[in-house]
Amino acid sequence: MKVIITMTSKHQVTIPKKIMDVLSLGKGSIFDVAISENRIELIPLETIEKVFTEEEYKKLDMLSMKEKGKEKLVTKTQKALL
Repeated sequence: MKVIITMTSKHQVTIPKKIMDVLSLGKGSIFDVAISENRIELIPLETIEKVFTEEEYKKLDMLSMKEKGKEKLVTKTQKALL
C-alpha cells in the first residue's frame, strides 16, 4: 500500500485510517523511526491490546471448558527433544 501525505506546519504527519486499520494502530502507538538516505521508516513496536466483548469472553470460556482435560503431559525425555 502506498499513499501520499502532507507534513503540517508543526512538522507532523497523519497516518491514514486505512493504514491504521491494517496495522491495528491507535492513539499512543509507539514506533521505531529509521532514517536511511532520503527515507523515513516508521516501525510499530507494539499493538493495541484487544478489548473483548462479553460475547467474545463467553465464547473463550466455552472453548477453554471444552479443551480442559485434553492437556498432554511432557516428560523429561520429550522436553529434551524440543
